[in-house]
Parts: sequence; structure tokens; C-alpha cells
Amino acid sequence: MTVKVRALGVVALLGATMWLAGCGHYVCGAGFGDTTCASNSSSQNGSSSQRAFVYFMDDHAGQMAAVALDLNNSGTFAPIPHWVAPPTLVLKGYDGGMVIVNKKYLYMPYSDGSLHGYTIDATTGALSVSSTTSLNLPSLVSSPIAADPSGKFLFVGTASGVYALTVNSTSGAVTVVNGSPFPSGIGQPVQMSTDGAGKYLYAMDGTNISEYSYDSTSGVLTSVGAVSSPMMMLASEPTGKYMLGITESNGAQSATLDNNVYVFTIGTSGALSAQPTVVNTPETPSYIVVSPTGTLVFTFNLDDLSTSATQAEPIVSFSFNASTGALTSPMPSTTFLSGLGKFDQTGQYIFAEGSETNQPAAGLLAISVSSTGGLSSGLPPTGSAGVTFAVTDEP
Repeated sequence: MTVKVRALGVVALLGATMWLAGCGHYVCGAGFGDTTCASNSSSQNGSSSQRAFVYFMDDHAGQMAAVALDLNNSGTFAPIPHWVAPPTLVLKGYDGGMVIVNKKYLYMPYSDGSLHGYTIDATTGALSVSSTTSLNLPSLVSSPIAADPSGKFLFVGTASGVYALTVNSTSGAVTVVNGSPFPSGIGQPVQMSTDGAGKYLYAMDGTNISEYSYDSTSGVLTSVGAVSSPMMMLASEPTGKYMLGITESNGAQSATLDNNVYVFTIGTSGALSAQPTVVNTPETPSYIVVSPTGTLVFTFNLDDLSTSATQAEPIVSFSFNASTGALTSPMPSTTFLSGLGKFDQTGQYIFAEGSETNQPAAGLLAISVSSTGGLSSGLPPTGSAGVTFAVTDEP
């Protein structure tokens, strides 16, 4: 199936339903409402030293699904047993991104105009409602969300501005910051990201990046400018010195492929350098993540112009120098094809959307990451049906 959009990030943030739950596209399993496939099982034993939960939108069914790594020391990567999708999400249409705060709370802006919050049960992975906050979000339009690294604030982007919200660390309840929505000076944001030090927020519309500083106590946003840039995604690294960006130009609609990663320096006010360092990669990045240690960077890659059975390309890893911002030694993984992936908080695992094929390697993959960026997996994939998902270590 050819991805007929400019970039995977846009798909995720616009809540597209292109990655179907049908058995002909992914290895399916329990946890998708009534969607099952008998040809594969994700409950085989494997080895793991880390427990984690992965929550994702089954856009086709209009509800959330969940899988767990090593739940109750089971050594498996499989759908969470007895999973019940949050009732507030069922049949509400498109989602707009998902974040987890402090390993305890999951938040997602939704097409009913509200921000939904859920508490994660540390034993079972089950979700319970912690908050529902009306933000007057536009129906069926992406409202990307970003979380402050300390877990104190959430930011939700709309065409009319950015909502800032404080998070109650005890209950998970959120409160809208006075002055919200804060003007962005750009169009509808397609993605937002904070810096690694928790001082600045960046909102992108694919043409410009709007730059903010935010108050560490109140969460109030202050504009520090904007930079003309085609970035569709920015990823932070822990020191707060740099942001790493990609255009996600994967050849859709016959657009030119962009194989570059862009490294922006963050100025003293939060403004990004106008001329970032450009690093050419062996593949075409559609998603980018930085390890929790800040020493490794991975791109997940798609080539819409490819004539092969899948547009997914090998994952590429880099070492990262936080002192200089240098990316070095790009190393493609010929074993894993993926256009999207996320770290758990320990950095031991990447959870990645596998190649879209009819082969057993398709689905959501739990990939072990070595200290040098090597990737391996002894666990079978589990079913996956959406490109909006969030990962947390067991609380």
C-alpha cells in the first residue's frame, strides 16, 4: 500500500486511517475490539529485562488498544489481557496525538473538542479516566500535543493558538493556563516539541517553526519568534542545547526525497539557528527519536517512490555528541524496516511499527537497543493498527 501523504508524521497527527487493522496488512491479535487474526500469535515466550506498556489508536475501530512487554514477568510481548478500551474514545473518530506523563498519566486531544486524561494502572496496564477538559478543539482536525520533560505542563496546538495546561502530579487532573490559547503566528501546527531542558516549546506547520519560552512555575508561553523552515518534526535531546529535525519528505505525490537530518542550535532566548547543520542519511527519515541518554539518534524511514513491496526502509542509528551537536557513523539496520518508533524511558527498547507486508515480521516490534546503537529482538511482533501511540515503562 503506497502512503499517499507527504510524510508519516502528518498521517499520525491527522489521525489517518490508512494503516488498517485487517489481517491482510498486519499481524493482528486480541486487543482490537473484535478484530482478530488466527494465523499468528504474539504470546510466545521471549526474554526481557524491562516491563513496558504501549498504547495506540486502532483508528479503524475508533478506539484505543494496548500491548505489554514482560507483563507480570511473563517474558512475552502481547496484548494486555482483559483489556477494555476507554469508553470515552469509542467511535469518536480521529485522534490527534498521545503523550504519557511521569509514567502515570496518558493524555490525548480528541475530535469532540476535549483533552482526555487517563491514569495507568501499574499492575495491569488498564486505564481509568482522570480528567476530561474542554478546549474547544476543532472537529476532525489534528491537535498535536507535547509534554514538558518534568511532567508539569501539557501543550496542545490548534490553528487559533497553543493551549498550555498544568498537570496535577497527584491526580493527573489538568488546568488550563490563563491566556490560552497563546497565538502561534503560524497555521495549524502538525507537530510540537519541547526542548530537553524544559524551557522552550516549538510548533511546526511544515513551513514555519513558532518558538516559545515558557514559565517554569505557571506554564505561561511567551513568543520568542519564528523561523522559516520546512521541518515537519523536531526531536529534543536531554541537555537542551539542540533540536534535531526532519522534513518527512518521503516522495509522496512525487515530491523530492529528503534524506537529511537537520541539527538546530538553541539560542539563549530559545530561538533556533537559522542555518542548522545538515547530515545526510542512507535512507529517507519519516520519524526521529533521541535516546534518553542523549547519546544515540535513530531515524525511521519511508520511500514512497519505492517500487518494492513495502515503502518502509531500514532503521538508521547515529551516535550523538551533546557537546558539539555532531551526528556520526550512520548505521542502517538491515534487519528491521520501520517508518515510526519510540523509546521506553530507560532506553533499553524501541517499539517500532514494522514493515507493512503480509509477512510475519509485520506489526509492532519490541527491539532491544545496545549501548552502541545495535538492534536485536528475540520476541515476536504483536498486532498493531494505528500510527498514534505512546510508550511507558511500567509505573
